[in-house]
This record gives sequence, structure tokens and C-alpha cells, in this order.
Amino acid sequence: MHEAFQVTTVVDKLSRIESIFAHGDRLLIGTGIGQLLVYDTKEPLVADDNEVPEVTLVQTIKTFSKRPIEQLDIIKEIDVLVSLSDGLVSLHDLRSFELRMALGKTKGANLFAIQTMVEMSPGEQIPVLTTRLAVAVRKKLLVFVWKDTEFYETKELNIPDRIKAMSWVGNTKICLGFSAEYALMDVEEGQLTELFAPTGPAEAGPMSTLNSLYNMSIGARGGKPMITKIPNNEMLLARDHLSIFLGLDGTPTRKVGIEWSGTPEQIGYSYPYVIAILPKHVEVRNIQTLTLVQQIELSNTRFLNQGKLVYVASSSQIYRLTPFSFSSQIDQLVEKQEYKEAVSLLDQIDAVLVENKEKKLSTIRTAYAHDLFRCGEYDTALGLFQELDTPPAEVISLYPEMISGSLAKTSPESESEDLMSSPVLKKRTTIDEEILKEERPPSRSSNKSRATTVTSQSTPKDVTVPLTGLNLRDAVGFLIRYLTDKRQKLARRLNGSSKTPSSDKSSEEEDDILYQATLVDTALLKSYMMTNDALVGPLLRVQNHCDVEECEIILMDKKKYKELVDLYHCKGLHAKALDLLEKLGKQADEPLRGVLPTIRYLQRLGLDHFELVLKYSRWVLEKDPKHGMDIFIDDIAEVETFPREEILQHLESISSDLAIQYLSYIIEELHDDSPEFHNRLVIAYLDKITSDKNKDDKEQRTALRSRLLAFLTESSHYKAERILSRLPMDDLFEERAILLSRIGQHDQALDIYVYKLKNYVMAEEYCTKVYQVDPEKGEKMYLTLLRVYLQPSNNQKPLIEPTLDLLAHHGSHIDASEVLSILPTSTRLQGLFPFFEKYIRETNKNRNMDLIVKNLLKAEQIQVEEQLMYYRSRAVKITEDRMCPQCNKRIGNSVFAVFPNGVVVHYSCKEKIEQTQWKIL
Repeated sequence: MHEAFQVTTVVDKLSRIESIFAHGDRLLIGTGIGQLLVYDTKEPLVADDNEVPEVTLVQTIKTFSKRPIEQLDIIKEIDVLVSLSDGLVSLHDLRSFELRMALGKTKGANLFAIQTMVEMSPGEQIPVLTTRLAVAVRKKLLVFVWKDTEFYETKELNIPDRIKAMSWVGNTKICLGFSAEYALMDVEEGQLTELFAPTGPAEAGPMSTLNSLYNMSIGARGGKPMITKIPNNEMLLARDHLSIFLGLDGTPTRKVGIEWSGTPEQIGYSYPYVIAILPKHVEVRNIQTLTLVQQIELSNTRFLNQGKLVYVASSSQIYRLTPFSFSSQIDQLVEKQEYKEAVSLLDQIDAVLVENKEKKLSTIRTAYAHDLFRCGEYDTALGLFQELDTPPAEVISLYPEMISGSLAKTSPESESEDLMSSPVLKKRTTIDEEILKEERPPSRSSNKSRATTVTSQSTPKDVTVPLTGLNLRDAVGFLIRYLTDKRQKLARRLNGSSKTPSSDKSSEEEDDILYQATLVDTALLKSYMMTNDALVGPLLRVQNHCDVEECEIILMDKKKYKELVDLYHCKGLHAKALDLLEKLGKQADEPLRGVLPTIRYLQRLGLDHFELVLKYSRWVLEKDPKHGMDIFIDDIAEVETFPREEILQHLESISSDLAIQYLSYIIEELHDDSPEFHNRLVIAYLDKITSDKNKDDKEQRTALRSRLLAFLTESSHYKAERILSRLPMDDLFEERAILLSRIGQHDQALDIYVYKLKNYVMAEEYCTKVYQVDPEKGEKMYLTLLRVYLQPSNNQKPLIEPTLDLLAHHGSHIDASEVLSILPTSTRLQGLFPFFEKYIRETNKNRNMDLIVKNLLKAEQIQVEEQLMYYRSRAVKITEDRMCPQCNKRIGNSVFAVFPNGVVVHYSCKEKIEQTQWKIL
């Protein structure tokens, strides 16, 4: 609780006060003997400066009425004072208080209510100032209407019971309180709607419970009905000690009502409080939170003047309740750490009434969140921090060192200190420190005041909940929600700042954002480690701002090596990651043992870190060359961008087998046509074959030679001249033959097949391949092979049998005259019979084919000549009357065209006919 009002006795020792009304600087008092006392008031707007109201009696109208003045009110728009006395409502001049008229129809009245509203006229839609005076007369309701200060009409409405309380709640709606029920009356339509009446089956829930309790209170018939119109289109209905909130349509608007400490005598509203007069004291409650704000010890008070000028009266005394400024009240609440109440008060008041409202509200809500956190309401506290966008350092510092790290508080006792004076909050708020530090001086009542205010001088605060065990785990769970939301907001800010031009100010702002992002991500990692360490990996595998040194210690201590590698990778600390992978890979009992983790890491590095790839691939290739080669030959975009020359040199320094494998990959898979790589692959094969010559593994050497021969045959990009010099003179004859053929030395290549390899089939196949590509060159190749057989260069005997086989198989492709000139004279004619037979058959076939072609061409010539004669024999006669069927003009001497059917048109018309595809019949 706090002091919302300063209580001052302004009028004392009066006799039989029956009614009071205050407006402007006037206080009107109706007495039990019919006198009207008029007082002038001079009072401060607020009670902060300890000024007390000054009240001066300026006029006593003894003949105002012969009976007690039961009720007073004014209609300012027509300048009249309305009074109820002796069961009659009268209108008096507001200045002279002389009687203007007594409303005779109101004889027997016990209550009236006044309302002035601006309404739109039904037809012209023009604003009209409308005043309605409702008077309760026995079982009737009289409504007097003034429009724009002119009396308009009187309505008389029948009511089922005597009215004990009433209040206007809408333009044409008035709420009526009877002895046992409430009802809403529409004075224009005359419709009465009973409130709290059962309309159907009983409903479950808080609202039905509230209605049941209230119906039970109404049924007691002991209480006095009370109706109070409050803002936000609500009204407060009371019976006995219970009050509930209804909308203007009569439906409950809140699940909770006000339960007073006693039965109120009267209830009123003074922004933003509800004030109730009880037998022994006056209660002031917050209209939003329904909390008891102030309890004023005033006994035997009965009358209340609500609104801006709050007066409370007993039968002989009048007290003025002067409000303290809202700033002062908020300071009181903050001093007592009643942050929820302070926030509620700030939410309700206008910004013009409090300096720096939004900033102050944000600061107090932050303090409230701290207080909630201290009391163990972590969900609500973190939700409020999230809504306020509180800096992460402030929130993280609330946690122990295992989460907050360097932000941890030095002593646990500091948590129980006043949160509004904490360094974090001082850094957070931008309100003037003088406003926050300013203490409201204690209120001083006037010498006449005998009222006292009960407030919580030492209200026991909620016990601080220790942040340990399950409490800590719950708090960390809610912290994760806050940090995740904050992380998204900081990411959006970082993305936005990266798109704007940099300046000194924006650079400082970006540094601050990065600092906050580091705090958030580091705390998030620690929170995951405490609650669900499976989420650490996904956090570290994406872009993050975790503090490397701090997280490194945590992950290493918990043996989260995979997550630590992800952290290094994200931060670009690849050397540290690879050192760790190498260390773990060489151990047999570690989760990241073996070479595969290092291989996958190296493959992701790309060209920018190629030196690291070479450095850390060495131990992998030495330990497991089969899998290690995936670093350089896997089908990954990053791998294909590596410089091939440097990779090759690196692999050659480790193993020639690795170099051969890599060269084969880039030539066969990547289709690299560089002559250098083709040459180096051939040379690598040769070196490997030569080095394996003295070993017993003949199968491996045979396989290597097969691969070399296949490559020499298929590839056309190596330099044969360069490779020939590296071949041994006493070995690898087949390879030499292929290389010689590449440089055009076919006779030497064939000589190797025939005399070195003794393989006549290979020699014939060699010639056949050339013939299939180029027959003319192939014929010469067969003739060359024939010379190799018959004219050996090494003084050997001519090879007659292979010669005859060659002539038998391919004699048709060899010139017979050349063959006969080369053959030795001792060659038996019988052996040449297959050659002559095939040659003669081929010659006859060619001659016959030539005759057929000749005759066909001659026939075609005759057809063409006949067609030419036909076209030359055609004639078209152009006379003076010959017309063009397209344009209907004479052909005359114009250029013309003739269609195959003999139709003649202008040449220009021919094109038009062709475009429109017009057919001339």
C-alpha cells in the first residue's frame, strides 16, 4: 500500500450534514435543518508540497428548504443547482441559489441522477448537447430532457419496485438498483432488462461462480444497492461486501470482483481509484488490479463526493482527500518495491500527467521483472524481460557463474538489495536520476485533521527463492526462451547494419550488437549444456557468436569434442580444429578416432585454406591412403577447386601410387586435357613399372602395364617424343611401338611388332585400325608391313609365311604391282593363289560397280535433257488484252511470272499470291 491521498479536515463541528457537492472552487453542504452552506475553497492541485486546503464559508442560505436537503447536484449547461428535499426535486439558480422552479411531478421522490452528453440529431446528424435528469418517484422513473439548454420533454416510465440507487451508464441507459436486484433501463425505448436473472442452464467456470456469489448476496436483502460508473464502458455494482464489474450491456467483464473488508456505505470513483466508505474507515483500491491502495481511518462517514474533488463527510465533519501527484505515488511504490502496482498505475494515467512516462514505465517493469525473478517466478520474469527487450547482460547477470561467467554478481546477498538502485538498472534507465532519487516528503495534515492513514510501513516482502537445484534448472529453461528470442532480434539488427553504410556511430553500434550477441550465444550454449546438451551441436554448426575461450574450456571439460570442432570451424580456427582431430584420430578409444573426421573437415575448407589441407592431409594419407585420397578426389565442389599442380607435388612427396591415382582421376573423371598431366601420368606409370621390375609381384606389374597401354592408346594429349627417351632399350617394346606410331614412325613400330614381339596378329591389327580410319593411308600401311616382312633390316630372312597370310587376309587392299615387285622370285605361285583370287574378285567387282554407276548417270542425263527440252518448248503469248488475275490490270510490258498451270501474273502480284497462298484454278 501507499498514500494516494492526503486527508485533511476542512469543515468541523457542523450540525446534521445530509449532503455535499463540490464543483470548481465551491463546496456546497446541505444540512438536516434545510440550510445550504456555501464555501469557497483554495487548495493545491496535488499534495506533494504539503499545502493544505483552505475553506471559507461565504454564504449561508437558511431558507433554502424547510426539510433536510437529501441530495445536491448541478446542471452546468443551464446554470442550475438541483436539490432533493422533502421528496421534491427543485431547480435553483447556480449563482444566487434562488428557486427557479419546483418540479411538481417529482413529489415523493427519493433519488435523482444527472447526465449531460453530446448526441447526434436523428435527421440532420447535428451534434446536440443533451442533459437528462432522472428522478425516482415511488414505482416510477421521471426523465426530464434539455437539448442545447432548452427544456425538451418529460418522460414517465413505470418501474416494478422502488428505486434505491441509480446511475447513468450510457446515452440513454440508466442502471437501477432495487432492494433485491439490479436492472438496466433504456429511457428512450422504455425497456427494462433485469440483471443477474437466470437465462438458461447453469454454466461452469469463474463467471458463473461470480454470479452465484453475487446472487446469494442479493438474496440476503440486508445490503444497500450501489452503482458506480467507471471508465472503459464498465459499471461497478455492489451489495454487502462484494462488488462486481459489468459492461454497459449487463454482462460481467472481469472474472474477479472486489471483496471489501466490510459493507460499504457509499462507493465512488476518482481516477484511477475506487473509493468506498466503510463504517470504520475509507478504502482506496486500484481499479485495474483491485489491490487495496490506502486505508484511511475515518469512522462514521456517510457521504462521498466523487470525481476530481474528493470529499468525505460524516454528520458533523468534512474531509478533503487531496491526491498526491502520480510521480510521487509511483516513487512511493518503487521505494516499497511494489512494482506491479506501480506499473498498473502508470498504465492507467495519461502521459501528460507523468514526465517521461514510457521510460519510467520501462524502468519499473524491468525492476518488477527482477523482483519476480528473485521470488522464483522465472517464467513471468523472463517473459517480461523478453517483452521489454532487456539487454542480455542484465538478464544473464541474474544467474550463477556457471551461466553468467564474468557477469556473475560478487555476492549472493546483493540479490536482496533494492533493484532500482542496482548498477544494471541505472545503466538501463534513461530517466533523470533526480526523478528516481527524489523522495516524497512525509505528508503533513492540517491542525484540524484527526484522520490517520494506514499504510504498509514494513510490508513483508516475498521470500527470496534460492537459485539452486530444480529452481536453477527451471530458471535456465526459461532463460533459453529469452535468449533464443534475443538471438533472432540481434541477427536481424546485424543483417540490417551490414546493408547500411558504415560510420563511426554505426560502427560503435555494431560493436555493441556483437558484444550482446556474444553474451547471448555463450549463455545459450551454457544453458544447453545444463538442460539438453543435444542442442549444443546445432547451435555451433550454424553462424554463432560464442566466446571461443570460454566455450572451449566448457566443451573440453565435458569431452564434447565434436561440438568443439564445430565451434572452431565456425570461428575459422581451422588449425586448432585439425590439431584436435589429429590428436583424437591417433587414439583408439576416442569418439573421433580414425581419419574420417579429419577427411570430412578438410573437404569443407576450400581453396582459401589450401595450405592447411596439404599440411594436415599428410598424416591421413600416411595412415590410411585409401580413404585419405577422398580429400582430393571426392565429388565435392570445394575439392574440384584445389590447385592440381600443388596437389600432385604433395602426393608425389608421399607416394607415387597416390600421384598415379590422382592423375588418373583428373584425366578420366575431370577430363583434364593438359599435356603436362598426361605426360606425368605416363612417366609415373613407367617409373612404377621400372621400379617393380626387380620385385616378385608380376601380377601388379602386368596390371600397371595394361593400364599404361590402355592410356597410351586412348589418350591423344601426351608428347610421345618426350616419353620415348625414358623407355628402356631392352624392355617395354609394345609401349615403344605405340609411341612410335604417334610420331609417324610406322615402319619402326611394325618392325617391333614383327621382330621384337613376334606378334604378327598385332601388326595386322595395327594396319587394320589405320585402314578403318583412312583407307588410302591404310593401303600404304599394309604395303609397309609387307616390306617389313620381306625386307628385314637386321639381316634376317624374309618372312614368307606371314607375308602370304597378310596377302590372303588383306590382299584386296594392296596394289598387286607393288606386291609383285617386292616378292622374292623364289615365292611359290601356289601360295599366292588366295591373294590373286581375292584381288581379281575385288577388281572385277569395282569394274562392274563403275559400269553400273556410269549407266545410271547416263540415264539421269537423258532425263534432264528431256526435261530441258520440255521447258524450252513452252510459250506464253502476251497480248494487249492479257490481264493479271490478281490486280485485274493489263500485263503490258511489265515483268511477269508464269505459274505451272499457265496462269500469267505480274511479278509483284506473284509474291502477293504466294503470301496469301491463293490457288489459281
